[in-house]
Amino acid sequence: MSVTLMIHVLAAGIWLGCLATEIAFEKAMAADPSVRGFVSRLHDRVDRFVEGPAFVAVAASGAMLLVGGGALGTVMIVKIALGTGAVLANVWCLGLVLARAEAARHDPSGDAWIALDRRQHLAGTVVTVLVAAATLAAWAHAAT
Repeated sequence: MSVTLMIHVLAAGIWLGCLATEIAFEKAMAADPSVRGFVSRLHDRVDRFVEGPAFVAVAASGAMLLVGGGALGTVMIVKIALGTGAVLANVWCLGLVLARAEAARHDPSGDAWIALDRRQHLAGTVVTVLVAAATLAAWAHAAT
């Protein structure tokens, strides 16, 4: 396994771990609305300092692997499409997380926070589905 592929797999694992952790944050917030401000700021920090760098590393190492040459079979094209979609959706989600954290500083129960929260959950769902699908495609590809 090349160093680039190891970085790609490690960064993807960190990204998946962040997604799982954030799902737990969001479930806690749904169960107890009094923690909206805290969870919004915590999610902001995880995205800025862990998840953001992880998905950027996945994108960069994926591009390096692609440029490095490899067979572009159907499964590889599917993995590239799903991964690219996941990165782009995560950029959208990151913007919403940052905006929601800012709204939480002013009024975590206000209309702006609620609207951003709904959009962030939609974006987060899209990211999670695409990352899971890309992971399954990679696993299926590795198993063949």
